[in-house]
Amino acid sequence: MKAITESGTIITLEDKHEIKRGGEGKILSIPELPQQVAKIYLDPNYQHMSKAQKDALDVLDGALFVKPLELIFDKNKKNTILGFTMEYLSPDFLPLAAFFNKNFCATQQIDNEQKTKIARKLIQAVASAHQKNIIIGDLSGLNVMTSTQGEVRFLDVDSYETPVHSHWGMLLDEIRDYLYQGEVSEKSDYFALSILIFNLFTHLHPFKGIHKEYKAMAERMLRKIPVFANDAQLIIPKCYTPLQNDYLQKQFERIFLGGERFLLSIEQVIQTQARPVKVPNIGIKTSLKYQEIYQLRAGEFIQQAFFSSSLGYLSTNQQVLLYDVGNQGYATLKKAYSKTENSLFQGNDTQFFVGNQHFFVLKDRQLFVRQAGEQFSTISNFNPSDSAQYFMLGHILVLLDDGYMRYLYLDQVIGNQIHTEQMPVFTAGFDVFHGLIQNVGGAQYIFYASGHTLSSVRAPRLLKSVGIAGNVGLASYEVQTMGETSLQHEYFKIDNLQVKFSGVTVQQTHSLAYKAQSPQHGLLFEPADDCLRVRSSEGFALLAEIGCNLLSTETNLFMTQAGIIAYEKDFCFLLNTQ
Repeated sequence: MKAITESGTIITLEDKHEIKRGGEGKILSIPELPQQVAKIYLDPNYQHMSKAQKDALDVLDGALFVKPLELIFDKNKKNTILGFTMEYLSPDFLPLAAFFNKNFCATQQIDNEQKTKIARKLIQAVASAHQKNIIIGDLSGLNVMTSTQGEVRFLDVDSYETPVHSHWGMLLDEIRDYLYQGEVSEKSDYFALSILIFNLFTHLHPFKGIHKEYKAMAERMLRKIPVFANDAQLIIPKCYTPLQNDYLQKQFERIFLGGERFLLSIEQVIQTQARPVKVPNIGIKTSLKYQEIYQLRAGEFIQQAFFSSSLGYLSTNQQVLLYDVGNQGYATLKKAYSKTENSLFQGNDTQFFVGNQHFFVLKDRQLFVRQAGEQFSTISNFNPSDSAQYFMLGHILVLLDDGYMRYLYLDQVIGNQIHTEQMPVFTAGFDVFHGLIQNVGGAQYIFYASGHTLSSVRAPRLLKSVGIAGNVGLASYEVQTMGETSLQHEYFKIDNLQVKFSGVTVQQTHSLAYKAQSPQHGLLFEPADDCLRVRSSEGFALLAEIGCNLLSTETNLFMTQAGIIAYEKDFCFLLNTQ
């Protein structure tokens, strides 16, 4: 359909240009305005936005807030507001929630200095909004976008409370201030901000973990029991990295223990203390057999890793190590490449991929494959743009670029060419950060490896993220109950091209490893604090918890012929059940 902006520009609004969809609106690209996108409300009969609200939001700093630029009207009904235009954020921006994970930060080389820069911008943004008599409300890690360079942009600005518009009160439960009845105010913004900054530096929500008596997060908030409280009944997740900055820690104590609400301040670069890695004692009887794949040097940490069923790599800040994992019980080092001595492996943007047979290096828009004799040759039929996005599923590298989805079959290399298939798609409608998800006209499709190629299946509900191993996975989505909004994480299975949710939920997302026992069924392995959990893909019943003091909820798992590869930034082990 055709619509018109405040300035009189005629624009095209079509579902085929959909980038994303939420509960109240959809985001569309605008062919006539390539640097902008449109937020179009799903219910045009409800007054979501007004000229007065748009003008009230215009005082916000455009360098921090993705605010409405122009209202969009129905071309034939000039008084009907369909939505508004706003700045188009490039795929370089990721949800702030991603920076809460320490392995992601290691991969992206995000250190505490960069996090301090981000935290200061978060504080600046909240302060500037309040100075303009604007309350943010739903200040969650999903509504703030951040680049690895430390840029910050706040989303969903149209819901903010202004002198002409009240906030509708819908918040994620993890940032709702239950101590003050969940009311939206400047003080609730301070509370939500403190949760984001605490999570950013410590890798943990201040009211996560398990309390033996008070199970719900709301109860913990009301009784003022954060993770650093001196409470014998509190079980603290291993991902928690305590602050070493007394100035900031005392502010968190005033907020979470004392119930005060104020704007945080940061005087210097924040330091944290990571947990020590406890190497398993192989002499103790256990149901797991361990093999340390690589012992990190002083100052060395793992940035990236990926393992297929028979081949894998570890990329540290110093070198790249290639492994053969094709034999049960053995992970054999094939080659170590020093990053300081090999220019091919240098650069923050350099990426690595493996199939079952070949190892690839992506550098400066060129793809190199390791040939016999350890030489690297350039793949000649590979020519992506600077904006190309990549995603690995099984042995297939998916490339989204220039209006096409391309499948690169990493095990099918002949000479200097790789077997490639492609199809035209609206590439902006794909999400490669939260799983390979395609948004099409209000529907979502998730991609998964099926045999020798990839298949897609329609999701029965709008998903925030999805992780898939084989034909099973873990999906996250929003649930609204009695005015409360929470994130739910539920196991599902793909059967006969249908996503079948199991009803089995877990507290948070985590890595998955899958061992097929038949074409349709298998065993699912998931990491948890101090144990490896085993589930059946039939109903996702928990079959066993195998003690392992090495693991945490943030451990990454890969299923290989050698066994299960488990790694975090500080270690990499091969696990086998005995």
